[in-house]
Amino acid sequence: MKNLNVKILKSLPENLHSILIGIMLGDGFIYRSSTTSNSRFEMSFGSNYKQFAEYIGELFKDFLNTPVKTILIKGKNKNYINYRLKTISLPVFNQYFEMFYIYNIEKNKNVKIIPKNISNLLNPVVLAYLIMTDGNFDKTRNRVRIYTNSYIKEDVERLAQAIRTKLGINAKVLHDRKDQWIITIGSKQLSLLREIVSPHFESSLLYRIGI
Repeated sequence: MKNLNVKILKSLPENLHSILIGIMLGDGFIYRSSTTSNSRFEMSFGSNYKQFAEYIGELFKDFLNTPVKTILIKGKNKNYINYRLKTISLPVFNQYFEMFYIYNIEKNKNVKIIPKNISNLLNPVVLAYLIMTDGNFDKTRNRVRIYTNSYIKEDVERLAQAIRTKLGINAKVLHDRKDQWIITIGSKQLSLLREIVSPHFESSLLYRIGI
């Protein structure tokens, strides 16, 4: 993407588009200060994810003023490191804000949702980045869990259905706790899942699909 003028960009390149969709389904965040302002993509990474943070930073380098930052977090008993990515505010990110957030009157704030058209957006890249940001390999049951706890059940069911219909992977919705729901992909589906998503994984996170 040499000489890419991001200020006039109307859409992300196809691969980056899918990557951002997957990250936003997981731990990604789009910030927009008002309805008339432009939006920016933000993400925070834990202390064990420096390699992944730098990898994502490289993918979005054309949209950054500064590289991924190392942040010292001071805790009660000990300090730890976080890594934070923050793009510049651009028109190209507005569509993702509108895609992933709705205003909730009761909460008086924007809340994150799974897009209504997720079945049209889902592909192997999207699922790979979702699992890399919000997935976990359960060794005891030889399955992958996707922590969609922050979404309402209807949204989680919509995403699971998209995984089934678009990728042929039997994803199930499981009650986790209270009103929280996760997606599980069982042991019989692991070989298919790995075949589909592993080519798009950053190497340090392959353990999240049990590799």
